[in-house]
Amino acid sequence: MPIQHAARLAAPLLAALGAVVLARYFIAPGVDLDGMARGVAGPGTWPKIMLYCAAVCAAAVFVRNLLELRQAAAAAAEAPAEESAYNDAKLLAGIGLLVAYGAVITLAGMAWATLAFVAAWLPLSGLRRPLAVALVSMLGTAGILYLFVKVCLMPLERGKGIFEQATIALYRVLGIY
Repeated sequence: MPIQHAARLAAPLLAALGAVVLARYFIAPGVDLDGMARGVAGPGTWPKIMLYCAAVCAAAVFVRNLLELRQAAAAAAEAPAEESAYNDAKLLAGIGLLVAYGAVITLAGMAWATLAFVAAWLPLSGLRRPLAVALVSMLGTAGILYLFVKVCLMPLERGKGIFEQATIALYRVLGIY
């Protein structure tokens, strides 16, 4: 098995295992999250659910990759090999975008960083219609803000300086504050 095939199988399994370990053992270690809960959900509920969902998604990617590799092996026996369908430039741009998103959250705040991230991610992934990008970015960010700030009562990063004031104004316009 070539190294590329092994990596396509090992990476999702390692990601799934890492997400489960993080969810189980590293969400606020030593803090009594159950004591802080108001009913069923508490401060550790959403991060744990998201990590478990990420583990399920990574396991699904593993199964998909395994099936694709099996199909490719069967097709390779019948036909000559073809070029990879993966675009490494998009992959690196996506990774850079994720790293930049994580770095910008503390400066610009969750609301504005998420809006910019989604607006940049959609064209990178192939959606080119400006109206669709704008609507998905704005409505998606508003939905995330309502879910986490209004429903889950999570104190998301508001940013620094003018971004903090803009985030508070946005929360007021949206009826979150």
